[in-house]
Amino acid sequence: MLKDKKGQALVEFIIILPVTLLLIFCVVDFGRIISLKNDLESVTSDVVTFYQDGKTPSEIESIINENRKDEVKLEINTNGYYVTIKVSKKIEPITPGLTYIKSDVFNVSATRVIRNE
Repeated sequence: MLKDKKGQALVEFIIILPVTLLLIFCVVDFGRIISLKNDLESVTSDVVTFYQDGKTPSEIESIINENRKDEVKLEINTNGYYVTIKVSKKIEPITPGLTYIKSDVFNVSATRVIRNE
């Protein structure tokens, strides 16, 4: 009788382990996405400040990227009365197979629209 219960526990553990590991990896990846989104929102605020101080887009990009350990992509588009500022960065997932399900989930961006004065 004891041998059957030990074998049953082992089989249950082997079935549950991959699902548990996948959930842990997903939680870590989405935590990284949320953290990066928060960081990019902060960078966007800095870009707005630099833009309002009269700096050019190339100057702003060099200032932002020289103070970071990783490089972000900066887009500044002027459209009449408004300026759209977009800061984005791609990160590599640690969850196996997640890029096959949704490939663009790891392109995180923050956008801000300000009045062009």
